[in-house]
Amino acid sequence: MDILIDSVNKLETILKHSGCEEVGILLDVNPDVVNCQFDRGACMTASFGGRSAEFVTSDPIRAQTKISFMFGAPLDTTAVRSAACTIINVATGFFCLSRVLHSCPGSRHADCKRELGTVVDGKKILCIGSIPGIEDTFHAYFVTDPKAADLIIINAEGIIDERLGDLIAEFKDTKRIICIGTSTSGVARLQQIEHWCPYGTGM
Repeated sequence: MDILIDSVNKLETILKHSGCEEVGILLDVNPDVVNCQFDRGACMTASFGGRSAEFVTSDPIRAQTKISFMFGAPLDTTAVRSAACTIINVATGFFCLSRVLHSCPGSRHADCKRELGTVVDGKKILCIGSIPGIEDTFHAYFVTDPKAADLIIINAEGIIDERLGDLIAEFKDTKRIICIGTSTSGVARLQQIEHWCPYGTGM
């Protein structure tokens, strides 16, 4: 299962007959944002209904679009999948399904990483997506085989991986799976996956 396409389908069901799916969304890039320390790339933003949200990607899009562009679309490129996640983030924020829309200030990074240490606590970690902030600090706990992992951590790069849904389906009952950072908030909420971002903000 492609969890991104499934998340779009879930959002389509939520928005059915609301008219909101045809309201304009502005996709842009904000070079001034301090990204979540667990992501790397450019900060793509989505603005909708007076709310805004972020997604960090190596392949950002600038466009005027609407939520319905995702419905039934193949979502077959990194750029389009990143745009879909950004739109999911702002839409779930607008409908109060998700509270984390923006990354925390850089001044909270040390606190965040320290608290993550209590989550890791010697567990074997599999990262889905390249996560420099974890690779540098918890390298000794890394594994590459999901069967050997105690904890699976997913960041922005990982949440758009087409293979992620199959991995989650296989290990959701035996491993702790966490989506980390601002970028993963919307999909995590729609998929009911644990989300960890203690200092991310709604504004």
